[in-house]
Amino acid sequence: MIFKSTLKSVKVADKPIHETILEKIWDYHKLLGDKPCLVSAEDESIKITYKQIFLSSYSVAAFLKKHGFQKPDVATFVTHNTWEVAPIFIGCSIRGVTLSGMSYVFNEHEMETQLIDSDSKIVFCSHNAYSKILKIIKNCPMLRMVVVLNNPKTTNNSLPFGVLNFSEIISETPHFNNSEVSIDPVKDILILPYSSGTTGIPKGVMLSHRNFGTMMNAVESHFETAVLPYLSSFFQSWIEESTILFLPFYHIYGFGLLINSILRGSTGVIMKNFDPDIFCSMIEKYKIKVLLLVPPILVFLAKHPIAQKYDLSSVRFIMTGAAPCGKDLIDEVKKKYVNVKYIFQGYGMTEVGMGSHFPFLDSNANTSAAGRLAPNYEMKIIDPETGKEQDIGGKGEIWLRGPTIMLGYYKKQHETDEMINRDGWLRTGDIGFVDKFNNLFIVDRIKELIKVKGLQVAPAELEDILLSHPKIDDCAVIGVSDEEAGELPKAYIVSNDKNLKEKDVYDFVAEKVAHYKHLKGGIEFINEIPKSPAGKILRRILREKASSKNKI
Repeated sequence: MIFKSTLKSVKVADKPIHETILEKIWDYHKLLGDKPCLVSAEDESIKITYKQIFLSSYSVAAFLKKHGFQKPDVATFVTHNTWEVAPIFIGCSIRGVTLSGMSYVFNEHEMETQLIDSDSKIVFCSHNAYSKILKIIKNCPMLRMVVVLNNPKTTNNSLPFGVLNFSEIISETPHFNNSEVSIDPVKDILILPYSSGTTGIPKGVMLSHRNFGTMMNAVESHFETAVLPYLSSFFQSWIEESTILFLPFYHIYGFGLLINSILRGSTGVIMKNFDPDIFCSMIEKYKIKVLLLVPPILVFLAKHPIAQKYDLSSVRFIMTGAAPCGKDLIDEVKKKYVNVKYIFQGYGMTEVGMGSHFPFLDSNANTSAAGRLAPNYEMKIIDPETGKEQDIGGKGEIWLRGPTIMLGYYKKQHETDEMINRDGWLRTGDIGFVDKFNNLFIVDRIKELIKVKGLQVAPAELEDILLSHPKIDDCAVIGVSDEEAGELPKAYIVSNDKNLKEKDVYDFVAEKVAHYKHLKGGIEFINEIPKSPAGKILRRILREKASSKNKI
């Protein structure tokens, strides 16, 4: 049985996305004047208008042209959340340059690995990532230039075009004629976010102008038709509202919310990172009505005493995504914040351009569900044992097909073929079922991916590091449940030295990866890693082992 979206189909994007964004930005400039498009939560003197975004985008495009960056070159931003990401993205799109992103908390090894894998030629980085970038320049042969944000004293001549400051770029006169750049919305890569997919190490996800543009159309249509009618008594238009943007922009969820905020005419309140006091104070100051979150922030709202210090009564609707969320937690939040009328979940992954399932607010919606199919989407539920399609209520792997599904993994055709079949169906690696109201429920996971506060941690990456330790013969990493983080990585170790301590293993990994990948879920020494006859780690057995230990 093929399940289809009950929402009206949206227009499939048929032109480069920067054309749509720039048209919207200029319209908002004429309509709203100096109303801020983006503001800083930490420094409220930073207020960026729609006109500034418009001009800065063309200045970035002119800069890229001047220095010979063009399609299909790749640029990468490495920064905390900041307004400059918007004109960098739009400017790259104008020039046909693909934009990738990564966390500034990555260590040098992680940054180097992604820059090399993505063939990045230019990096836009914040000052807190700059020193790491400088140390790995010599190992990144494709890299030609570094642009530093908010650091006017930067100088370095070790690259072909050296190191520049972003303020120099946007101070130049923008050039609006870019007609010589021919962009195919269907085939040309717009953005290259990294994802571990269902298994393995992080891979570049190729999303075209058509993919991402159609996703933005779907997000708008869904809100207008399935959400807004239920909020109409207190929510009229995004133009009159503000949106808190705290999810990391290098993550497809956070990036999508940034661009959606601009397209809708909302004022985006950008947080560099999540800070409990700033988060709550911004809700109070801007009277935020709609919150787009991840489950750990719901935990914070439910349990953290800081949240009780602020007036959060403006919040009426909360959508959570990026990781599953329990009904008990949702009920606890609704009980504590009586003005919150709706809390629902969505579902998606980087490979579908952000979301394939969106929350509905009608009487048949279910807070435990992961939403219903987005516009233009089809879904199958496939029994992983028999390969047969399931009907309503039948459990199986979720397969998806639609116009926002990625072109594939960058330079990884084999992994792409394993993920997407010849008929265009993407295998999600998640087990679920659909009820009679078309609500999707996620019940288990085939895929190995661990979600720490919504951020992806690939067991294979940590296992590779562990196996490089001379005293470790074998290992396996799984995610264990954690109330605050959702999941935490736990390692099972087979050691050849009885003197090897848990702290030794923890420190060995911690030196090589970002903090959210640390083995905070624990380290346990065992005699043998359970494996199938083919040598595949039987993580299910380890998860059961960890679960039973927690219950004792």
